[in-house]
Amino acid sequence: MVVQKSNSPESSPESSTELLPLNHNDFFTEAFQMKRLAKAFLQIVLPSELLECLDLDALTAESKHLTDDVFKNLFADVIYRVPIKNTEHYVDLFVILEHKSMDDFWTILQLWGYVCYVIRREFNEAKEAKRVTTDYRLPPVIAIIVHHGRTKFTGSTELSKLFLHLPGIEKYLPKLRAILFDLSAISDDEIPSHPDVPELKLALTALKAVFRKDVSTKITTILEELKPLSGSPTDDAIIQDVIRRVWCYLVASAEHMERDYHILFDTIKTIVEVETMPTMLEKWTAEAVAKGEARGEARGKARGKAEFLLAILREKFGHVPMETERTILAMTDPIALQSWGVQASMCQSMDEFATALN
Repeated sequence: MVVQKSNSPESSPESSTELLPLNHNDFFTEAFQMKRLAKAFLQIVLPSELLECLDLDALTAESKHLTDDVFKNLFADVIYRVPIKNTEHYVDLFVILEHKSMDDFWTILQLWGYVCYVIRREFNEAKEAKRVTTDYRLPPVIAIIVHHGRTKFTGSTELSKLFLHLPGIEKYLPKLRAILFDLSAISDDEIPSHPDVPELKLALTALKAVFRKDVSTKITTILEELKPLSGSPTDDAIIQDVIRRVWCYLVASAEHMERDYHILFDTIKTIVEVETMPTMLEKWTAEAVAKGEARGEARGKARGKAEFLLAILREKFGHVPMETERTILAMTDPIALQSWGVQASMCQSMDEFATALN
């Protein structure tokens, strides 16, 4: 199979124009925000009886930036909003994925903050819409820890286990339990696959093998399995995007990639048509790394300006609507944010500023 280029709705413009280094977290976030891959992953990890209640076709990936008056500057890796079938309530199910490339004992506490934020946000929006009555129910939230470190994950997956225990207190402690998907505890032969989404196994294998000396040969084996496949143009474009991301991730983050990268590179050339690939190895120097660092620096500057703008708006108007806050946090252009700051100083009301954004 030769995957043809196309403008897939699940392919980011950035990934289709240039190849930049991806660290562990960037690769995980970018790959698992892709709807097709997300649906396949949830079909594997969630209970079958729960899946029957969900409309996975309508799944959407939420913003990873979580900010409100209680939980400030939270960055969840991936959050899915999934509609619930056959319900009269205006409530969706949320799935929060937290990626870890090393053992982290306090991961479940971190997830608790994300879960509380999502519940508070949905409750406040329901309250503003006057839907909070005695019949209103909070949205269900599932937390999933995806781990792929050098050793197995040893942190607790139950929040109550982190508290100091006293006689008679057990049933009164918060009881958040996360699903643990630990690639470090799964053998190569047991890596889950999806019959309709072969790129899921490729992404999971990349995460599992990234620290190993046989990373190139292992990924090559998975890519060889893709060769006979031929799907729709849209499916092929998505697979192409995942292969590109895997390449960027391994070259940037695999410790033993230099050892036999040509094995993987030669295989990719026979499967995917990517114009930049033939010269990729020659260009992957300090210049490419500098591009990645510059991109991270730009994002950091934009994030700082966004936070500063929100602080100005809260000080001036008291409250920033959720939709306006999301728009500001999603903006990655520091110049645009600076312009919005000027507008904020000139506007006389929050409504006037929100209108100016549009």
